[in-house]
Amino acid sequence: MSKTFNNKKIRVVSMMLCTLICIAVCILVSACNPKKTREQDSSPCYDISAEYDAETATLSASQEILYTAQADSDYAVLHVYANAFSKDNNLINILLLQIDRQTVDCEIYGEDKTLLKVNFSFKENDTYIISCKYTVNVPRSDTRLGVTEDGIVNLTCFYPVLARYDGGWLEDCYSQFGDPFFSDVSSFYVSLTVDENMNVASSGETVSNEIRYVNGKYKRTVEISAEYIRDFGMAAGQFRSLSESVRLGDRDVNVNYCYYSDDNPTASLERAVSSLTVFSQTFGDYSHSSFTVVQSNLATAGGMEYGSFVLVSPNPSIESYLDTITHETAHQWWYDAVGSDQLNSAWLDEGLTEFCTYYYHYLSGNRAAHTAAMSEISRAYSSFSALKPTVGFDGRMNRHLSTYLTEGEYVAVTYYKGALLFDTLRTLVGDEKFQAALSRYYKDNMLKIANEQSLCSAFKTQGYDVDSIISGWTNDTAII
Repeated sequence: MSKTFNNKKIRVVSMMLCTLICIAVCILVSACNPKKTREQDSSPCYDISAEYDAETATLSASQEILYTAQADSDYAVLHVYANAFSKDNNLINILLLQIDRQTVDCEIYGEDKTLLKVNFSFKENDTYIISCKYTVNVPRSDTRLGVTEDGIVNLTCFYPVLARYDGGWLEDCYSQFGDPFFSDVSSFYVSLTVDENMNVASSGETVSNEIRYVNGKYKRTVEISAEYIRDFGMAAGQFRSLSESVRLGDRDVNVNYCYYSDDNPTASLERAVSSLTVFSQTFGDYSHSSFTVVQSNLATAGGMEYGSFVLVSPNPSIESYLDTITHETAHQWWYDAVGSDQLNSAWLDEGLTEFCTYYYHYLSGNRAAHTAAMSEISRAYSSFSALKPTVGFDGRMNRHLSTYLTEGEYVAVTYYKGALLFDTLRTLVGDEKFQAALSRYYKDNMLKIANEQSLCSAFKTQGYDVDSIISGWTNDTAII
């Protein structure tokens, strides 16, 4: 998710238009963006029209995906993550699936029913319209997809999304630990209809927000454009909001903070603004023209990141809450702009982002806060790593999410050890070279999928060969 694109906005007049309009939109994007990359040229476009019924907590949707096949294949795979949020794995109901208006066979499979196989003969470089109609029973739970106890409706992971293709379809199921999402960039044009009294916040920008009288009721319809992001997210509810515009590089960025219980919302908004500003100055300009932070309960996480949109859970500790905002903001660089394999190398985004959470204080002049945080992280990791003889703690960093024994082990290896690795690199090469290396890493891998070697290459441009250092940490052979 990041982009080298200009700020011209595509005004999506109707999110329910068919193939010709979807193709026209992509042509317009190309015309408006003379610096388009290969990743942008081949990225899918999602056109989603949905309506949420608050009485039944049901989302009814239709969507079209403009997809260019990367290879010949007899089928395609989509993730239906919605099923992961039910013990019975039955929250999404596929009503119709078509390829270029031709109805095709499909089946939901996988141990948690989060994979959708579409049987069709795809030809490399040919472009197809994958159309789908479905309903989602939104659970009443404090999860990524759910109606929270405070009435905020988290609408993420609801739509069928193309699996990544890399010599074959990646068919990983959902994972109870971490963020089991491995996505190429895509563009989203979304229309959501909700009750009149509900507000909507989302990835991207709101193109229109209208109240209409439909079937005897007033409804709010919001149309959204979100271009070149990893994943799309939105939330609906009776929250309040504050906004501020900040100049970052050559663009004005509209920063939004939506909340329902915050004694000092101005401070929360200002933390989002200052985090964007500091990271832009340090690593490279934020690449979207908007950024939205929504306060919403997440029972097992402090926050969750999506392209230009994040969720943050309420926290009685003001400093922890503000640091969560900084953490999720940093993900706009390390996950959205620079993608990575979150399934097998989660440290590349979470470790770097956790480090940036406290490096923000260092860069803002509060070096004591950074030092204290890294010391606490070091003690926490040492406590976990000391458990090796008794519970088989595994400190290797490049391994699949499914191999972690506990959530504590996952956090220790990806967040804590990852953050310590980056702080070690900073100490070894110095702040100037460290920041230059990460700026190069950001620039070279924007919109792409980076890996450990990509990171090492960025440091080589600054005259430092850190391959053996990083591999020692990731292979768990280095003494920490």
